[in-house]
Amino acid sequence: MIGSGLASSSTSVSAETCILDCTYDVFLSFSGEDTRKNFCDHLYKALRKKGIRTFRDEEEVRAGESISPALSNAIKRSRSFIVIFSKNYPNSTWCLSELDQIMECRRTTGRKVYPIFYHVEPSEILEQKGDYEIMPLTLCEENAGEERKQKIRCWKAAIREARELKGKHVKDQYESVVVKEVIEETLLHMMPKPCVKDELAAEESILKDVIKFINIQPEDVRMIGIHGINGIGKTTIAKAICNKISSQFEGVSFLANVKKVSKEYFGLQRLQEQLFCDILLPRGSREIIFHARNNVSKDMIFHRKVLIFLDDVDSLEQVQFLAAEPESFGKGSRIILTTSIHQEILTEHGVELYELRKLEFPEDFRLFTQHAITKQQSLCNYFGLSRRATEYCGGLPLPLKVFGSFLLGKTPKNWECALEDFEGRLGESDKKILDHALGAILKELSQEKKDMFFDVAFFFNGEDISFVTKMLRTPDFSPEDGITVLSDRCLLTVSDQKLWMHDSIQEVGQEMVRQQNWRKKGKRSRLCRHYDVKDVLSCKKGTDAIEGIFLDLSELGQLLQLDSDAFAKMTELRVLKVFLGCKNVCEENCRVFFSGDLELSASDLTYLHWHRYPSDSFPSSFLKAGVLLELHMPYSCLKHLKEDKVCFPWLTVLDLRYSTNLVEISNFSTMPKLEKLILEGCTSLLELHSSAGDLDMLKLLNLNGCTNLVSLPSSLFKLKSLETLTLSGCFRQKDMAVNLARLRISENATASAYGSQIPLFGLCSLKELDLSDCHLSDRVIPTDFWGLSSLERLNLSGNDFSVIPESITRLSKLTVLQLGYCRRLRAIPNLSPAVEEVDARGCSYLEPSFNYAKTILSRIQRIAPEKQFFIILPGSEIPDWFEHRRTGYSVKLSPKWHEGNLLGFAFCVVFAAENGRPEHSPVVSCKINNGFRFSYTFSRGHGEKGFVDFDHVWLAYQPLARVGDFHPDIWTRIKASFEVFGLGRQNRVKKCAINLIYADK
Repeated sequence: MIGSGLASSSTSVSAETCILDCTYDVFLSFSGEDTRKNFCDHLYKALRKKGIRTFRDEEEVRAGESISPALSNAIKRSRSFIVIFSKNYPNSTWCLSELDQIMECRRTTGRKVYPIFYHVEPSEILEQKGDYEIMPLTLCEENAGEERKQKIRCWKAAIREARELKGKHVKDQYESVVVKEVIEETLLHMMPKPCVKDELAAEESILKDVIKFINIQPEDVRMIGIHGINGIGKTTIAKAICNKISSQFEGVSFLANVKKVSKEYFGLQRLQEQLFCDILLPRGSREIIFHARNNVSKDMIFHRKVLIFLDDVDSLEQVQFLAAEPESFGKGSRIILTTSIHQEILTEHGVELYELRKLEFPEDFRLFTQHAITKQQSLCNYFGLSRRATEYCGGLPLPLKVFGSFLLGKTPKNWECALEDFEGRLGESDKKILDHALGAILKELSQEKKDMFFDVAFFFNGEDISFVTKMLRTPDFSPEDGITVLSDRCLLTVSDQKLWMHDSIQEVGQEMVRQQNWRKKGKRSRLCRHYDVKDVLSCKKGTDAIEGIFLDLSELGQLLQLDSDAFAKMTELRVLKVFLGCKNVCEENCRVFFSGDLELSASDLTYLHWHRYPSDSFPSSFLKAGVLLELHMPYSCLKHLKEDKVCFPWLTVLDLRYSTNLVEISNFSTMPKLEKLILEGCTSLLELHSSAGDLDMLKLLNLNGCTNLVSLPSSLFKLKSLETLTLSGCFRQKDMAVNLARLRISENATASAYGSQIPLFGLCSLKELDLSDCHLSDRVIPTDFWGLSSLERLNLSGNDFSVIPESITRLSKLTVLQLGYCRRLRAIPNLSPAVEEVDARGCSYLEPSFNYAKTILSRIQRIAPEKQFFIILPGSEIPDWFEHRRTGYSVKLSPKWHEGNLLGFAFCVVFAAENGRPEHSPVVSCKINNGFRFSYTFSRGHGEKGFVDFDHVWLAYQPLARVGDFHPDIWTRIKASFEVFGLGRQNRVKKCAINLIYADK
């Protein structure tokens, strides 16, 4: 079945908004005296629960009239504002100054302001009656000085402007219901949509037509393809559909750029993992960690009504891998593709096609003028010219936007000249039209911005903004400015802090570089096609014109033997990446070899990535690598990094993971700006040089799986910038009783047996510490955890201690404690109120779970009733204090279950698991009344063999503020259902329970 309709495109988002990206989504303006501890607090928590970044001033008492610089900056960095007018709001000059700045922000930036009239009549504000009749600004105005009078006039103007806006009146309703309505009715319009940062420019009828074709009402599972040529707006339509109908499905996943991502290392597998995470986990939850890169089980989403988008699909293999089994999805599910695949192939495989057509008048005219006409220009002066321009663009949204942005701000005379040139090319192919428009834009850009455009087209499409800006920054060029200009010209978009370039623009950009030297590949500035790279390297055709090379080994498909001087003439090389883009190849047949000392000019090199680098040492030319910023050599043959061979004064990332021959790095003093050091899986590494302790800017150190490591410098544990330290799986030998006593902490002396501990007290910035599978016994486990004042996550899984050090209970910021498979552990102490997650799976010596249950109840009721809490530990009994329990996977509460002083809900599940290695980290999911759902993903220690086959208890607490739709008048009955995934084929819920937690019980 094939439907048809008009294509549509979008209004470009301001690049400034995307780049600076407001710190807060919502700013709350309120009178603390009236609402801080009731309505405002409920609203704040509900907003945060929805994943909406919300600013709330925490000061109880605010003196003076001028708001603080921090508060003023928070207003400037907020996308939208909620103003809560209450009885005492006008009595606070601080509130009025806040309101004045908020309304000024609305006037200058167009940001949204939403007023809430809290137990005051809107008419009182409109007419300044009641509580608003005695405003201090009215009383003081007569005797005020001129400056004061001006300020009062501004306050009055701000109130008059705010009172005219559509808002919410809170009078006799339940406040929880009002909070829900505020979020649903208003914030959904105020906040950026979850999948797209722009809106359709064409008629709403186009979108309605596509949604009608999708037909979400029937309960059959349908696969629908939005089909059309490149640049016609398929992705924009898909994102708009997602925004419109996603609320009607239990789970939603939008997989963007499937074609590009699927060609990357484990690309399809990562897309599939994202699919399951999107559907299973609420926004902001920890992601599932998959341990087997294969086709993960479909039972995770079985029976769920889901909405799945596969954007930019170019092969049936992608569809079959990600969504091949309709029976895996619940009734009413929709799988929507955007694609240019041949229609007959799609229809043969059950895909119903909606064919997007080119835009016609007035849709094309509207889209073009949105990008071509400024607010200061009169459309009347450009009407005829705009009609001519839209005819030239042939109804294609992408050329309409690009050509429009080229003409933006120009005079009618400039338009006329450009159109005469363009119209001389009427009848050209769609690609040629885009080519000509793009060429016209590039002629007007500075050389630095042209270079940035071509760098993104060849190397950085889809990369993080922070990475691209770091790679392209020079003393004379600001990449942020370049992104702004290219975004305004519709050549780049910014989404999820990544830079994206449309496929059609990327293809045209790459072709422009090739056309500059069609026959002489070695004189092109950039190379990325594997056959071009192979030809240039194997035949030594390279010249100083080459600035960047990307070689995908999976496309090469064979061994490539090079002479050591293959790169010798490339003296201007800035970027070199030899990578394995796709895992579905034989790695041994996809490698690059060379003999001797590689002549690689490093004087201008800023980025080097070489998968399976074949030599045991760096090229001698690395002594001149004065501007190298990132060095990635995973799975390399490196053995020694000697100080007389390297000099990296600006290096920030050194990644040598799984270089199994690496024995030593002799000196880190030549890389003083290092921020990330990744040596995971370097199994031959014996020690970390003492100079590593001098890396004052180091934020991440990963030594996971360095099983033969015997020495760490003591100065390493004084690094004040270190935030993440991973020592998992280190210091293990099978032929001895292994513990950290064999590790040398001082530089020149080996500690006596059982006499050494890791000194942690100096790591004041450390947020995450992984000491799993290190065979920590009671004698050598660190005792100075108290010094880790910033620690948030601690992984001690797979160790041999029986008692948790008391110092851990004093970590005031610790939120996650992992103790899985500590088989000698006997008890869990009372932990800090900040702790939200405790994982004690497989701790077989741990006292029965119900003995610890009373401690948990006390913690929930008296210590931290406002915080969510999860714990898993061995056991087969539900604690006695759970009043509502049942055998099976669901439990109900009868009508009239609710009483006053309710703090929240406690849930408990007893489940069985199959012994063996799970395919992904376990997930426990709870659904209440077919609406509110929360899931929890358990992390794993690196050395865990799998889940043990005895029963476990999962106990969770959700405070009332986190249960979004709760209200006793709405939830007259409660049914909680539970599911467990990732614990083998036989995992199942045996018992479940729910309990109401009250403040006075």
